[in-house]
Amino acid sequence: PRQERVRVLRLPSRLRAARRTAGYAQAGIPGRTAAPASRSEMTQLVDAEARRRIATEFGTTFFVESAAGTGKTTALVRRIVGLISAGVASLDRIVAVTFTEKAAGETKLHLRSEIEKARTGARPDERARLDAALEHLELARIGTIHAFCTDLLHERPVEAAIDPLFEVA
Repeated sequence: PRQERVRVLRLPSRLRAARRTAGYAQAGIPGRTAAPASRSEMTQLVDAEARRRIATEFGTTFFVESAAGTGKTTALVRRIVGLISAGVASLDRIVAVTFTEKAAGETKLHLRSEIEKARTGARPDERARLDAALEHLELARIGTIHAFCTDLLHERPVEAAIDPLFEVA
């Protein structure tokens, strides 16, 4: 079998959080605020090329690593919407792994919102794929690594040589 290298994309560590505005208090320390962004920072993100690659290079596997609040979830959601819209994959063939159950729930909500946005300007064939994804969104495999592994073991207990009725404590 062909082994594929996983490409690691490290987003710069000094990135500004994507959803916050300049001047927000950091780490709850009163009086400590982010420096205002220059005009050039506001028009082009430092990692714009990495984000473009994540969203459009469907034949490449990426491991995305960056600080909290820099847009990993947004990049993941854009990639999923792109895969579905282009017909490269359907939602039942995609797995998205998060660290927390809260993040999984937020990812599903964000995905629903982005699919609905993408539908408005989509061609008829793309719209049909996006509509199908919306219908099956609640069945999407978006969750923690623990939930994903538990699902796999429940689906294949014989191959894993475990009790089919096992429960996670």
